[in-house]
Amino acid sequence: MSIALTEDHVELGSVVRDFTIERKVRAEARTLLDAPEEQRPTFWSEIADVGWLGLHVVEEYGGSGFGIAELVVVVEELGRAVAPGPFLPTVMASAVLGHADEQLRGRWLPKLVDGSVIAGVGLASSLDTSGDSVSGTVGAVLGAPLADILLLIDGNDVLLVEPSANGVEVEAKANLDPTRRSGKVTLADTPATRIAGLGSTALALARTLAAAEAVGGAQDALESAVAYAKVREQFGRIIGSFQAVKHHCANMLVGAEAATAAVWDAARAADEGVEAFGLTAASAATLALPAYSTNAELNIQVHGGIGFTWEHDAHLHLRRATVLKGLFGGQEPARDVFTFAASGITRANSLDLPPEAEELRVRVRADIAEIAAAEGEAAQRAKLIETGYVMPHWPKPWGRAADAVEQLVIEEELAAAGVKRPEYSITGWVILTLIQHGTQDQIDRFVKPALLGDEIWCQLFSEPDAGSDAAAVKTRATRVDGGWKINGQKVWTSGAHLCKRGLATVRTDPEAPKHKGITAVLIDMSAPGVEVRPLRQITGGAEFNEVFFTDVFVPDADVVGEPNDGWTVARATLGNERVSIGGGTAGSEGAATYMLKLAERYAHGVEGSTVKIGEFLAVEDALRLLNLRRVARSVADAGPGPEGNVTKLLLAEHIGDRARLSAELIGPDVAFLSGAGKMAGLLVLAARGMSIAGGTSEITRNQIAERILGLPRDPLNR
Repeated sequence: MSIALTEDHVELGSVVRDFTIERKVRAEARTLLDAPEEQRPTFWSEIADVGWLGLHVVEEYGGSGFGIAELVVVVEELGRAVAPGPFLPTVMASAVLGHADEQLRGRWLPKLVDGSVIAGVGLASSLDTSGDSVSGTVGAVLGAPLADILLLIDGNDVLLVEPSANGVEVEAKANLDPTRRSGKVTLADTPATRIAGLGSTALALARTLAAAEAVGGAQDALESAVAYAKVREQFGRIIGSFQAVKHHCANMLVGAEAATAAVWDAARAADEGVEAFGLTAASAATLALPAYSTNAELNIQVHGGIGFTWEHDAHLHLRRATVLKGLFGGQEPARDVFTFAASGITRANSLDLPPEAEELRVRVRADIAEIAAAEGEAAQRAKLIETGYVMPHWPKPWGRAADAVEQLVIEEELAAAGVKRPEYSITGWVILTLIQHGTQDQIDRFVKPALLGDEIWCQLFSEPDAGSDAAAVKTRATRVDGGWKINGQKVWTSGAHLCKRGLATVRTDPEAPKHKGITAVLIDMSAPGVEVRPLRQITGGAEFNEVFFTDVFVPDADVVGEPNDGWTVARATLGNERVSIGGGTAGSEGAATYMLKLAERYAHGVEGSTVKIGEFLAVEDALRLLNLRRVARSVADAGPGPEGNVTKLLLAEHIGDRARLSAELIGPDVAFLSGAGKMAGLLVLAARGMSIAGGTSEITRNQIAERILGLPRDPLNR
């Protein structure tokens, strides 16, 4: 996918992509690989004429008056093409100078916008200032060999230096990325313009735009690897069918999508001018620059020998990714994420809603005010159920059949009024399935008690020999007078020891094909013949269960849907897990808070801990943003994206990372941690064994890979 979500942004990205193809931009980049020196690209005047150099610049200075959000769409597409030339450093400079004083804006912005002036950008660390003169060396300045102005980010300040000024030496050394060259800049008592206090904003803008280019490259490397894995054959099979290759492709997708979400939000924060812009930009760089580097490497590995050749384009991405990461990445972005977060800076969810949202808000606010006026949690829950606000995306009369915009408005107004909707979890998925597929009698008997919280439900699908294959049902239902007799076993049933009822899949026709002959039935968990055995985990707790059925009677009235058509019901239940779009984030604010508290107590004794915690917090934020982008797609009616499955896999890996990092930070004190009630003890135990989500992550990685590769599900790789 891409950063663009809205119709306008998608169209802009499409125009840029078509341009890169028609102008053979990547082929032009190739011509520079052996060229003795870099020249302006042949398409430079064209991109200036169409206004891409000034998308983010106000009209007063020749720009289009849009924002960083539009600019990153263009940067991303040029990154896909490994576009040669100084577009990136030039727009970095104009974005920074948009925050300078009127005199500097008037002098430089029109020329940067029309392409007559090219900029180079570098991070300086040891420059000496004497009056208006600067001395020192900046080892690598992006775009310096072609630059007419150098913008150097020097701590809290920004320096502007003209390469033609006295004492400036630009050394165009041999470059790892000849398609867009950097130069070593030496200053000796060189006159410079210092813009005090602009350094942090400049760094955030540079990181955001560098990360946007990295996202484009990471996505293109992924697409290249997937395309090759679909057609290359080895041992009589396409290589995409081998689990090792599938996992590479799935990991590439997860890295690219997490980075995409982070860059998308950093661009939004830049345009909003929020305090958290520095945090979001640092998170974007923390995720996107390594993701590009990793995807470029894995693209070569998936291609094998051909990917290692000069003639293949894979090395163009590897060169670009390595240099980009060297210039704007490393450990500093992650360390800054930690510093921002530790100082209390956070980034809240925000979305631009269409005008009709405000009309909805008036009515919704009035309704929720009445709910909030009810005294006590039970009275408020009753009101929520009565009005359909308890599950607004459900069909009427139990919900409000609310679309994406209305769901978001309801979530915002409930939060503002301090009204909490009950969290039904699996009970909610099952009850919605009953509403969709059950009889009126079943709806009348079960929906209201579940919503009131009088009955908790579980989902009895998984079986001991089935793994992730929910259709591999062996639990047998035999026809008897007035109903069915159930015998068999389910496993990994969450919360079964707490539940009154469950929805189970049973096999009623053993001769039918695998996905046929299955029936969905309702199980009274206290019925004779039902035995629930909690599975105690290494942490000491018991969340999952084995459930045994021995001659359990289920009446015909408790069959959901038609006999032998239970797979339809099961699929609906699995799908209902992901329906609600207003239900918060995939990550957890508690996880970030916990890790910061752990760092405050232990991090001083662990080498590199602030960087590792910063990386953890960046992923934590990406989980939130992937969910937010899924919501944004719904609002924009942009169709489904990959965020759901990506979030599932990323979260599973993140849980393991949290455990391992906790264990590393706690160190010797692990000897004193025990008890299922202590979070640190649980995490350390999980770290010493296997993440409880480890199995889920491998299953999901296969599912993601099979989807992007267009492969049938392979039971041998389960």
